[in-house]
Amino acid sequence: MKNRKNSEIINWAADLLSSKDIENPRFDSEYIISHVLGMSRLELNLHQEDNVTENNFALIQSMVSRRGKHEPLQYILSETEFYGCKIKVTENVLIPRPETELLVEKIIIENPCVKTILEIGTGSGAIAIALAKGLKSPEITATDISEDAIKVAEINALENNADIIFIVSDIFENVKGKFDLIVSNPPYISDDEYKKLAREIREFEPRDALLAKDNGLYFYKKILEKAKEYLTDKGKIYFEISYNLAGKIKKFANDNGYKKIEVFKDLNGFDRMMRIE
Repeated sequence: MKNRKNSEIINWAADLLSSKDIENPRFDSEYIISHVLGMSRLELNLHQEDNVTENNFALIQSMVSRRGKHEPLQYILSETEFYGCKIKVTENVLIPRPETELLVEKIIIENPCVKTILEIGTGSGAIAIALAKGLKSPEITATDISEDAIKVAEINALENNADIIFIVSDIFENVKGKFDLIVSNPPYISDDEYKKLAREIREFEPRDALLAKDNGLYFYKKILEKAKEYLTDKGKIYFEISYNLAGKIKKFANDNGYKKIEVFKDLNGFDRMMRIE
């Protein structure tokens, strides 16, 4: 495809991805090509008659081939955007989801003067970084059991100029002190649900960041069993939850002495967030 114009390569890539049953083939094609060329999708469409160099086309081919195998676009580009922050993602971390931005927004709106925050299971660091950027000088500690995930999170915090303490820890194992907020979007997919996940998720995202024992409840239970030891007197817990777990998590919270529990829905009307006091 020597001396092919942007428009021709967009059409070629979109046709190839369409043949591989990729859901939004033209969007993904434009995103890949604009990324390689260092321009926005709008700029790409304004320069459709420009020629693409052989080196750039080789890189585009490689990326389109990977997307044709259903590898998520975010892993191919090695980055995604979350709450206005550019977040590096690798195969060692879960891709941050748009619905998780609602959790961040709720925390920021409801706790503008919060001083200390603990995030459990930080992954890429997206939640902690967004909170650091959106709140006024909070002290944030973020943990993950995966050393590889913590390395990614540290890079993201540095690149986003976010001051966060990262700790390799199995839930509270290496945590010290008390916090005004504990935040977690833990693994909550059951074994049965995992088998039904989209190929992009099941084949490429880290299994340990998705699956949880006890039909998805394991981490919620472990956190609620010990959280009071790490909360200040008026401390709160914020969870992202699966649409079908609200009732069970609420009951377990009640059993552990938490009195004020509220569930909030996402933009599609599904239970998605929980605040526990």
